[in-house]
Amino acid sequence: MGTPIVTVMLEGCARTINQVIIPDLTQASAIAQAMYIVNVLHLLAPSVEEKSQGLKEENEKMREVLGRVVEVLQREKTLSRNVTRQLVEKLSHELKKIEVGSADIGEQNHSLKETLSTTIYSLDALKEKLPMGTMSSLKLQIRSALRQQLDRELARVENTMTLLEIPLGTPD
Repeated sequence: MGTPIVTVMLEGCARTINQVIIPDLTQASAIAQAMYIVNVLHLLAPSVEEKSQGLKEENEKMREVLGRVVEVLQREKTLSRNVTRQLVEKLSHELKKIEVGSADIGEQNHSLKETLSTTIYSLDALKEKLPMGTMSSLKLQIRSALRQQLDRELARVENTMTLLEIPLGTPD
């Protein structure tokens, strides 16, 4: 996989500021601010690639969980075939649509999250018809996938905030 275009653009901006703008600045505070911007651009550039990889992993996990929901519902004997068939068809359709749809990882991630959300509501509607163990197992898997996403995003934000604790300037 090549370097994402946003990463290339951020690095290019940092290089331009460093090689073209900073040499023409005369005030120490302006130079410090420009250098700070260069540092921020250098910090952001790799995070674009990391976020892309993180979204890819999230998408795989959500597909896996939604696939398990489909498998469990197809095997579930206590549900009427009509109820199961409708939900399974809906989930299968969404998963296929995402597979053959947009190659944009962010759009896929958004669609998968919407499908996961719809699945939660659909399962809630079936709570009287599904055995408690089955319902608990499916919801636990969904919550686990969502928690993983939340933890990954929180760690990314905390890491970025820590790296950005650079002094903003120096006196003239």
